[in-house]
Amino acid sequence: MRILWLHQYFSTPKGWGAVRTYEFARRFVAKGHSVDVVCCDGYDDWLLEEAGERGEVEVDGIKVFVSKTKYVSRMSFRQRVFSFLKFMIYANSFVLKNGAKYDLCIASSGPLTMAIPALAGRLIHKLPYVFEVIDVWPDSAIDAGILKSKVLKMLSFFVEKMAYRYSEAIVLCSTGMSDRIINKIQNKSDIIPEHRMVVDDFSVISIETRSKTYKLQTISNSCDREQFKPDICVRRKMREKCGVDDDKLIVLYSGAMGVSNQIDDVVEAVNATKGNEGIVWWFAGDGVRFNDLKALEYPERVRFFGRLSKVEVARLYQSADVNLVTFMHSALFYENSPNKFFDGIAAGLPAIFNRSTWLGPWLREYKCGVVCDGDSPGTKMAEELKSLSKDRKRLKEMSIGALRLAEDVFSRDLLAVKYEALLIDSQVLP
Repeated sequence: MRILWLHQYFSTPKGWGAVRTYEFARRFVAKGHSVDVVCCDGYDDWLLEEAGERGEVEVDGIKVFVSKTKYVSRMSFRQRVFSFLKFMIYANSFVLKNGAKYDLCIASSGPLTMAIPALAGRLIHKLPYVFEVIDVWPDSAIDAGILKSKVLKMLSFFVEKMAYRYSEAIVLCSTGMSDRIINKIQNKSDIIPEHRMVVDDFSVISIETRSKTYKLQTISNSCDREQFKPDICVRRKMREKCGVDDDKLIVLYSGAMGVSNQIDDVVEAVNATKGNEGIVWWFAGDGVRFNDLKALEYPERVRFFGRLSKVEVARLYQSADVNLVTFMHSALFYENSPNKFFDGIAAGLPAIFNRSTWLGPWLREYKCGVVCDGDSPGTKMAEELKSLSKDRKRLKEMSIGALRLAEDVFSRDLLAVKYEALLIDSQVLP
């Protein structure tokens, strides 16, 4: 099967972005498929450097076409929109020129603009596509207060509707997204509450409507266990390098530090542990709220690593004790599928959440995480961390549970098999 993958935020382990597309793509290549990716270098500077003037580079059997479109997490809303539109034009041009030689397209959103070249490929070349919802646009942008224009909202909802309507299948990154998308497909306007989500096997969901039968499947973000597996030598060297004794509890926050990441809760948690010298905070990442963290006045207990490659971040996970996962308290972020959580459990780190999450059933079943929702979540997170710093037996049990969850449910290899089966079934247009 010849697969074209449209993903503006594609990153390899040499970059600092999520490697979901890279990891699935290289597994598909190993199974005998060909995968071409169209992207920009927003989360992986190495890509554009290697691609050179030709704008092409091959990574582990994946042919990557790299646009010179600039994107950084600190961009203003207008700058982001310009970046999205510029890359959309690049991707659209690529699809119109080359779409006929592929059997299937995968369009990964966000941004939602990736639906446009996928729709163009279907119209011009009859190229079937799978629409992958990594981020529920435009809902997430509206909830975060980023998308305010009525005209842009209207256009975004229309593009989203068309993306679902003409797709062969819809891939979701969390079971928490399924009810929201089903409601949209069925033209219901009621708000999806934060609720339930029983542990399931990520099976295909079929939704019958007058116009077509929609096919949905959860292929969540997942764990690269080999890269993140606990390594006592890495742990010892990194802690020695950073001057952190083994009896201290290292809390790791990695990734984006933006509006949607509820950095206020993180700041509250750090301040609430100021009297506990046994708790150390490590931060790796960047974003518009970075300076709020940088202003913390605890140099002996707070360390900033900046933007790191996936390989370097893996060493931090292998050296830390607890993984901090925070998002806005809007209902939409219940559905978020945070890469940092999956990286954390692959390394055996228990997770501390600042809000309710669709992952809750697994956190409880495997006893590998705590949800600190309600009033003052930052203070609650601090209390949990103080407790874990004194209870090493519980910390060890949670670590074992995290590793079991990574292997039993969220292994990238297991989910790649499900993803491949869905793609094979989606090649032929009705």
